[in-house]
Amino acid sequence: MKFILLIIIILTAVLRIYDIEIKNMWFDEVYSWKLSQKSVTVIVSDTSGDIHPPFFYIVLKYWTELFNDSILSMRLLSVLTSLLSIIFIYKISKIVFNKNYLVIFILLLYAVSPVNIFYSQEVRMLSLNLFLCLGSVYYFLISFKDSSFKNLLLYILFSVLAIYTHYFAFLIIFTEFIILILKVFTKTEKFSETKKLFISVFLINLFYLPWYPVFFQQVSKGQPWRTVLTFKDSGINFLDYFKHIFLSNYYTFEPGYIHFLATFITYFILAFLLYSLFRFFNSKVKLMKDNNYTILFFFIPLIIAGIISIKQNILLSRYLSIVVPFLLITIMFFSDKYLKRKLTVTLFIFLFSISSLGVYINYRNEFKNNDYRKIINYIEENFTDGDQILTEPHFMGWSIEYYKEHSQTKLPVPVIFGWNIDMQLDSINNRNDLKNLWIIQDYSSLENEKYDSTISRMENMGYIKSKDKTFYPVPSKVNVSKFIRPEIKNERKY
Repeated sequence: MKFILLIIIILTAVLRIYDIEIKNMWFDEVYSWKLSQKSVTVIVSDTSGDIHPPFFYIVLKYWTELFNDSILSMRLLSVLTSLLSIIFIYKISKIVFNKNYLVIFILLLYAVSPVNIFYSQEVRMLSLNLFLCLGSVYYFLISFKDSSFKNLLLYILFSVLAIYTHYFAFLIIFTEFIILILKVFTKTEKFSETKKLFISVFLINLFYLPWYPVFFQQVSKGQPWRTVLTFKDSGINFLDYFKHIFLSNYYTFEPGYIHFLATFITYFILAFLLYSLFRFFNSKVKLMKDNNYTILFFFIPLIIAGIISIKQNILLSRYLSIVVPFLLITIMFFSDKYLKRKLTVTLFIFLFSISSLGVYINYRNEFKNNDYRKIINYIEENFTDGDQILTEPHFMGWSIEYYKEHSQTKLPVPVIFGWNIDMQLDSINNRNDLKNLWIIQDYSSLENEKYDSTISRMENMGYIKSKDKTFYPVPSKVNVSKFIRPEIKNERKY
């Protein structure tokens, strides 16, 4: 068993480290880097006005101070937490199953999980959040039998750090609370036996008390770039979750037969889960007995997130990547109960093969959101001494700033003339010291309705367009234009 576990760990590590630098840092990753360079006080202050809590950025700050802030180094933090998650997936699986082959199946499916590989190669908090949520669940489960101070302390620690990492960790904490209520309500456990866990849940909320005002403010105002979905679109979003889980986020760029396979996989998994649930609740098996309730760690977050996504469109495979291990556990749980061993093995081989195809699809698409390397290379090829760069929105310039700090570009740090396109152009109009000016406009910005008029507005101010190129990275186009004043001639490239 130890040798098999070692092989799985090696496989997991190789798949997550392979080609880890080939894809450029997209904007969210650059934002993580930019914020991690600040003091802890500023990180906390800035995240209070953002959409995520501060813990990941603080961890990244000290990680880059210990090592460095190269793309490889920062992404290795996510790889590490993804690997550490194996510890808890193994321990939780051992609690649920007494058959080693089922535990091995789950670990292997996690090793080749396209979604987990995808997010373990991002400078973002998702892998850290997965690790912390798994730790929370593990210490929650073992505290029913051993509510020692150590186990309860670790349960509180992992839970608090998880909800200070990502708000969707609350779905895990909420599921744990529901399980506690159900155990007492069904008399599976006496209140006196679970009292320490109830106190622990109270303490978790107590430690989060300083951040609750920020949490409620951010949740209430929502995220303006997330649209309201119709019930039809919400259903499609729900189905896409399973497609992404097993065939990667990039399956949409594949031929039609891959789309057909993704649809088949989705309906197959849903049919299997619904059939199993029907048999489960029509049998004499009790949900709150013998760790059967671990399936709730998949179903409850999925249902809540699905409801949330109606009001605010979210990529479920991103925010619910934390429940992928519980989906795998649930599938093996029902397979063990309602399928013969040969069918369970066949199902595992099928899912392993599909996930392996998903890994292949993930790696054959060597691009990511906002591919600024191509844009930077284009500007460098046409750059002349004295040129200045303006990015709209202004924070898109952080990508150039990152590469400049790492001596990977000679381009200057972009200038900031305002906080929207009107302010930028008004400032240009009032200045006489500007010669040649590059303007990069990212149409994924919320306020892009005036971008199309930028060229005509610059021409009205006396500028002449000398270069113009449009890039089409995911999720939207980026337009790059160079403007010069008529009197500026004989430009010399560096």
